[in-house]
Amino acid sequence: MPATPYVSAAAFRAHPTYLDTDGLIPGNPDMAAQDAELTNLLLQASAWADNACNQPLGAHVNSQFNRVRTDRSGMLRLHADHGPVRAVTSVSYGWSPTSLTALASPQAWVEDGANLVIGVGGASTGWSGSLQVGFGASPGSETFVRVSYVAGYAATQLAADAQPGDTSITVADPTGIEPGGQYRIWEPGCEETVTVSPLWAAPASTEIPGPASVLLAAPTLSAHEEGHDLSGLPADVRLAVVQYTISLLMRPDTSAEDEFPDGANSSTRGRDSRRTGMGLVNEARKNLRSYQRVR
Repeated sequence: MPATPYVSAAAFRAHPTYLDTDGLIPGNPDMAAQDAELTNLLLQASAWADNACNQPLGAHVNSQFNRVRTDRSGMLRLHADHGPVRAVTSVSYGWSPTSLTALASPQAWVEDGANLVIGVGGASTGWSGSLQVGFGASPGSETFVRVSYVAGYAATQLAADAQPGDTSITVADPTGIEPGGQYRIWEPGCEETVTVSPLWAAPASTEIPGPASVLLAAPTLSAHEEGHDLSGLPADVRLAVVQYTISLLMRPDTSAEDEFPDGANSSTRGRDSRRTGMGLVNEARKNLRSYQRVR
């Protein structure tokens, strides 16, 4: 399950759902408790979106272990399990799983967001096995590879308030945020898109996840409060999370809550599969279709 929902409680309430979200915990007038319960539902919907796509959509670090064969140029080629790949953070390779050599500065070419081409010739420390890999090596040699990379879309929240004209913002988790990237602050009433400065450098992997200051290419236009979304998730992914959360909140009518107690009915409502929530679930699945994991 994601550490934070892909859509905040405030952003969900701003969506025209027409649902009462102030009584999720009956008899409890504390809005903080109501917000916490709504956040729980949004977390469930975010986890459902991940499961529907068979991969985490929010930015995360993934490690995978493969056996690959070098090509005639000494390159390692493998398909990332999760995508889109943002950065390759570490690569180790060797003739045996227990005898791997770590690349000092791994350089990877990412094709179509998931296909990695990694050069190992002249870019590592001394080879720890008998097999030699690099330019000029015999092609087709089987190599054990362990690779870690950042994949997915930045999906975090502001960790501190921001004022108009700020040249940096503090986020709860900078994973997936890239220099020069554009991200949306989804604060109802004062949304804006911010661009990260090309000069900004992401924190070391040992410091992630954790709050971090992100340098901006241009100052903020509006004031923003802590806890609102800063996201690189596509809008249709966020919509899918909203749609599934609505389906979780929908309940069948009782006789006491009958919208048409005189026996009349609404043809629009009566023929809409969304009265049970399944129409919304199906729409959410359609919105997520293009983000499903490709093996």
